Amino acid sequence: MHLSSTLALICTAALGATAGEALPPKQDPAAIPESAYVRATPEGQLTANGQRQRFWAVIGGYPNMPGFADTDTPEQRAAKLARSRADSAALVQRFTDLGFNMGRMWHYSEAEYVPGDGSASDVVDHFVALAKQAGMRLWIPGVSHVNVTAADVGGVDEPATAPAWTAAMEEGKGFGLLWFARVWDPRMEAAQHRAITRRVGHFNHHTGLRWADDPVFAIWELTNEEWWFGKMRDGAWRGLPPYFKNALLAKWQSFLKAKYSSQDKLLARWGFLFPGEALDGAIGLLPMANAQKLDDAGMDPTAKKALEAALAAGASADVGRDQVVRARGEDVAEFFLSLQLAHKKRLGDHLKSLGRSATLSPLTYDAGIGYEIQSQFLHQQADAVSHDAYINGTARSVVNQRFPWLTGLEEAPRIAHDVPWLEHNKTPGKPYFCYETQIQQPAKYRAEFPLRLAALYAIQDWDAACWHYWGGVGDITTNPRPFDKALDVTVGGHPQGYHYTFDEVQNAMMRAGGYLVRQSLVKPAPTPTTFIYGRRSLYDPASFDYGRSYGPMGQHMLPTTYQHGVRILIDPKREDDEVKGPYIRLDGEGSPAVIKPNEQITFDTLRGGLTFNAPGVAAFTGFQAHFGDTLDFSASGTVLKGVQVVVPPGMPYADGLAEERYIGFALYSTDGKPLAESKAMSCSLVCSSFNTGFKLGQDNDGKPIAGTLPVLVARVAGTVVSKALAGAAYTLRDWHNQPIGKGTVGADGALAIPADKPVWVVELTR
Repeated sequence: MHLSSTLALICTAALGATAGEALPPKQDPAAIPESAYVRATPEGQLTANGQRQRFWAVIGGYPNMPGFADTDTPEQRAAKLARSRADSAALVQRFTDLGFNMGRMWHYSEAEYVPGDGSASDVVDHFVALAKQAGMRLWIPGVSHVNVTAADVGGVDEPATAPAWTAAMEEGKGFGLLWFARVWDPRMEAAQHRAITRRVGHFNHHTGLRWADDPVFAIWELTNEEWWFGKMRDGAWRGLPPYFKNALLAKWQSFLKAKYSSQDKLLARWGFLFPGEALDGAIGLLPMANAQKLDDAGMDPTAKKALEAALAAGASADVGRDQVVRARGEDVAEFFLSLQLAHKKRLGDHLKSLGRSATLSPLTYDAGIGYEIQSQFLHQQADAVSHDAYINGTARSVVNQRFPWLTGLEEAPRIAHDVPWLEHNKTPGKPYFCYETQIQQPAKYRAEFPLRLAALYAIQDWDAACWHYWGGVGDITTNPRPFDKALDVTVGGHPQGYHYTFDEVQNAMMRAGGYLVRQSLVKPAPTPTTFIYGRRSLYDPASFDYGRSYGPMGQHMLPTTYQHGVRILIDPKREDDEVKGPYIRLDGEGSPAVIKPNEQITFDTLRGGLTFNAPGVAAFTGFQAHFGDTLDFSASGTVLKGVQVVVPPGMPYADGLAEERYIGFALYSTDGKPLAESKAMSCSLVCSSFNTGFKLGQDNDGKPIAGTLPVLVARVAGTVVSKALAGAAYTLRDWHNQPIGKGTVGADGALAIPADKPVWVVELTR
């Protein structure tokens, strides 16, 4: 059922709900079969109900709240709640229409409520129930995030330290990173435990289950982009109030004593201590990423005075990595990482004790950061690994031949600005999640990005990818065409261009990419190369600098990913690194122009195209004129021919689109079967679009002018010929999924897609 045909039923049901909704009985979690939950297999794949699970997720502004006012009458409140309920149902329908089968949902339910009271918990829980009914799963990010205040002093029964802790909390109010003391501060961590208990243990009246027991929750996440190690090794901890800083320094001293047991053993590895430093006294917490003043290093006054006296007159009192031996820097890295891992394990163990989903479904410790070996090691200790990447739609220099616009199809494949964050990080035996991704608008060639991501997803055999960002749509049930709005384009400091809510071109290819990966229509790389890193790389002080993790060999992981597939394993029980399998050098030596990780995926960087040729999908994105007038997809017996790009009058930056026939095309099964056997298929053929009046760098600040409605769309005509289509009934659907044409494909299997109609997707059944 589609959006327009359900709104009346939705509104009627929602209005009735305010007067007393039909609620499910409280369920016994023990009666739910374990197979209903999403679990990680020993091979590192997700499974539920006996089938492989792969997710294509939406993150963003949902669900819509009623927006009650204090002056509302009961009738007004009921109407607002009915609209909120209808919005939630319409959003779930929209998400499934767009090809999503998961939501990464930032709302939590914590407070108790009366069903139908319209509170935030009521609305969120109702949305969870709707998503569950639609077969979607949910990913809960940052479940341990909490704003700790001085009022949390009672979280730990330790009266002797309570006054000092409370004073330190008040003192640290202006310090933006006060929160990262939670890794070693018991009271802060206890507040996280309480937050997890409230959220995970919350009872949902609309499902009859606590969140912790509900199979709808498929992925749990402790923190989002905490990136704690990097902040610590940069020395930001030095700005903490003395109470928290001294507690950290005491743990550092304890770490050294536990590791070395005697000063002689420490000196045998470090070579020397600064004057006044002693294992039984105080040793400075250094080096950091940058040189630091000794009075910031945690040395006691006696040690600091002795060292200053030993320095030559006029010499700097800063200490950097080149003033100490490597072993001391390694110990700093090991200390920080051991603190973080112990903290995460305590939080994770607590969450997993709270219910069946919390126990069975995968937990990630953090989200990102992609090219930092210590963060990757942290991910490796959790149930799953989670990273992100974003790219721009405009080039940073004139090196790209299509400046200022950027296509990624005429260069070696990459979803990265510099070092990779996303491509290389899959760990053997662990599920892999892309927690956020997007191409930033303005972007002329964005139709390619969903298929580029789908190719990477397939090559690396991922398990979930999440698209950032679904912008709020407040009038979804009162506006007959709520998604006809201007494209979100970055025109200021905040990148609103990462929204795709109103972008029919990109969403057509996102839908195709979603079905492609969810149903495993394309094979992964058959024999991935494994990069193994040992203790020296994990604790290397050189990795304190951005982009310096993994040493010279790490640079080759990016190109190797697309040619062979990559797995990464960090093993501190071994000393050195090793590569098992062939690799491609980043410097271009021996790098192919045609890249084929298997027979179903081809990147052609000379001609600028990406092709999927598999039994269940025929897809292409790029400059079709460079590939001839006919595209042949032999694996499914499909041909695309007669392509024409029709540019509307006045469309900004349309040059080249018609002549080079830049397109995104996909014919794909939606029932998981090869096209020759499929009873449900979809097809899209798109190019590009811009807001009316959009201009690059034209206002007084040199920033873009976003433009207005209508969105000008370059429509694409073409004929798809395939025996798989012969006799299939087809429906042409527009951006709102409304039917704008119907028919039956003839015996010749030829489906003509017109450019004089606003075709977003063609649905085919037989």
